[in-house]
Amino acid sequence: MVGDAMGLLGHAQAIAACAAGLIFATSAAAQCIDAPDLAAYQTALPEDFAAGATRTDRLGRVVAPVTVNGQGPFRFIVDTGANRSAVSADLAGRLGLTSNTTDNVHSIHGVSIAPIVNLNQIQYGDVSLNAEAVPMLTGGVLAGEQGLLGVDGMSGRRLRMDFERNCIEIVRSDQARRLRGWSTIRGEMRFGHLVVVRGSINGIRVHLLIDTGSDSSLANVALRDAMNARLRRRQHAEQTIAYTAGQTVVLEHAILVPRMMMGELEVRNVTAYVGDFHIFQLWDLTREPTLLLGMDVLSQARGLAIDYGRGTVHLRIRDHLRLETRLQN
Repeated sequence: MVGDAMGLLGHAQAIAACAAGLIFATSAAAQCIDAPDLAAYQTALPEDFAAGATRTDRLGRVVAPVTVNGQGPFRFIVDTGANRSAVSADLAGRLGLTSNTTDNVHSIHGVSIAPIVNLNQIQYGDVSLNAEAVPMLTGGVLAGEQGLLGVDGMSGRRLRMDFERNCIEIVRSDQARRLRGWSTIRGEMRFGHLVVVRGSINGIRVHLLIDTGSDSSLANVALRDAMNARLRRRQHAEQTIAYTAGQTVVLEHAILVPRMMMGELEVRNVTAYVGDFHIFQLWDLTREPTLLLGMDVLSQARGLAIDYGRGTVHLRIRDHLRLETRLQN
């Protein structure tokens, strides 16, 4: 199933504009910091973690060490589909945070109401994120982790994720060192935080959304219809039906994407869940073929960086997934 932590969004007004910016200390967090070991948390705080506490490692989502109000570090899932950070109800209780108000929280399936707690500070390394009012989440949405690190405050910054080491770095965009050997893709910033890039699926031009808070990929109905139309044209011309690696297999609630390309990254046989999901409506991406890329696809690269200052996406691609290598063979 698709992870509910995907695409967490705050109030509609917050979507239309960037949230508070990052304030960097002199030595901003240019290093890649490892998250605390989950086993240590399970030993120290057994009441805070359910049986699914180790799901995050299995799902491959990146976890960052984050301090809240000077305490921690705590394990926060890095979620590029979320325009607001969030804390778990367990962590809020531990920090003595109480809620006096509620707000709308947008997810894949719709809008829910969540308590809002006020924080003095969220910090990653030497990077201070001025997240003041954040949702407090309960249930399985965090898979046992202590919060979500959204992109509120990433304006003018570059977020780099190392999937091999499961850690991140955050630096100012104008001070970020060049990523040599990485593939660069020009993107488009929407709603102040959402990065949209162009790609292709079996020759169909598509919008690609990068959501590290999702364990699975999602397709809108327009993409499914475009793939079905292309398949019908091929079948009519060839007078045969052949479900091969080069064509589309449509499942009851999913499609098998034989070949997806994003810049130099080529990934084959991606399963994407299809639906008229709320987030596609929220982002006004229902009419054009769109694929939300979760960690099932993104983790096949060695690393991912999103430059929110320049509107670019960078990928450190494994050799066997590099398009130019395939074209030479």
